[in-house]
Amino acid sequence: MSISLLVVGHANTGKTSLIRTLLRQHNFGEVSDRAGTTRHVESVNIKIANETVLTLTDTPGFEDSIGLWKIRQSDTFQTFQGNTWLTAFCNSHYAQDEFEQEAKILKQLLTTDIILYVIDIRQAPLGKYLDELTLLASANKPIVPILNFSAKTSIHLENWRTILAERHLHAVVKYDSVAFYFEDEKRLYQSIQSLMPDHYEAISRLIQSRKQAAQLRLQMATSQLADLLINAACTRLECQQYPPEEAESSEFEHQLRSLEKHCLSSLLALYDFREEDLIVTPLAIQNGRWQQDIFDTNTLKEWGIETGTSAFTGAAIGAGIDVISAGLTLGTATTIGAILGATWQTGQHYKDTLKNKFTNQHYLCTDNATLTLLCVRGLTAIVHLHQRGHASVLAYQITSKEQSQALNTLVDKMKKYWKQAQQHPEWIDIQLDDSQPSKQAIIKLLQIHLAEATN
Repeated sequence: MSISLLVVGHANTGKTSLIRTLLRQHNFGEVSDRAGTTRHVESVNIKIANETVLTLTDTPGFEDSIGLWKIRQSDTFQTFQGNTWLTAFCNSHYAQDEFEQEAKILKQLLTTDIILYVIDIRQAPLGKYLDELTLLASANKPIVPILNFSAKTSIHLENWRTILAERHLHAVVKYDSVAFYFEDEKRLYQSIQSLMPDHYEAISRLIQSRKQAAQLRLQMATSQLADLLINAACTRLECQQYPPEEAESSEFEHQLRSLEKHCLSSLLALYDFREEDLIVTPLAIQNGRWQQDIFDTNTLKEWGIETGTSAFTGAAIGAGIDVISAGLTLGTATTIGAILGATWQTGQHYKDTLKNKFTNQHYLCTDNATLTLLCVRGLTAIVHLHQRGHASVLAYQITSKEQSQALNTLVDKMKKYWKQAQQHPEWIDIQLDDSQPSKQAIIKLLQIHLAEATN
């Protein structure tokens, strides 16, 4: 049997919001600033694999707890002891008329295991809230107060703690349904664990499962950003001249913005948010002129040359290309490869490089400033989504911000991977085999550094 949790509270304190964030689903129930948005009872399960560990039941908010408490003290119900008055009240005409919404809550009190009482700590502990606590206590079920909207400091926090302590409610949990922190959720589960010792192991597995899921989401998010950065680095566009014409620049910029848009859409889907939850300012793009760096150490290795041990130095290769270029056609990558002691595949790989050199063609590529900006914007999105509660209704705007010194240091570590990707424009389309420097291997190395910035 799963543990039944009844989520109750005054109207518009964030009950549905709490469940959304616990479920990691943006579409459970309806969230609005209007009071009394939830008008019916709805239950949903939290599972590990196929095992239901918790059953959460959302309820309408208390709207007239003061009036309800007066009814409880009236001659009609005053003689009932403990929770026996609940059944009598729910069968009375009051439950069909002016207290219809409250009756929906009271009916659920009879069958639940634990009551989660959601408090908006931006509000002072007024009399109506105290009456709600008294009414709930009469159900003889354990109550766990949830301090919602706790990410920001509230002048009412200590008053609430005092009021709750006077009612022997000491297991108070701070849990913000808008700004999510896993440690807060862990404390909530641990409170439930202490109240339901027979379910201790199941709750432990749930905590571990949720922790692993959060870590996996972060790992997948940084992997998607690493993939974006490598794809952006190896993106290039042939143009007739440099600087390029406006239409050519626009086409190149469109390619990069499309890559970023695809990445951000994937991140939103990963964290189960909507497209409208992120507002992205236009990406400022600077492009440079692409040219294969044939003197780079990794490039020389692909030509079959070990630097420092071979007579074919970078200067010799450059001189060789200059010598042979006058007498060869553009399709002679095989001959060039043979002359330089490389394989046909290597010569074919650098065919565009040689064509660019022989015919004075130009290629646009992404410069470090744009790659840095893509990196910072991507990291900003990941950190926000990782800590965004699923009840948040405000869109988050991603802008071009100044990065910190720590982030500058991180970017400096990653530039060597960008440079390597820039030397492999074919990585945008194909996967290299395991015998050569792999795009996926570079992505994994880049991902390690990105993970540093999110911890």
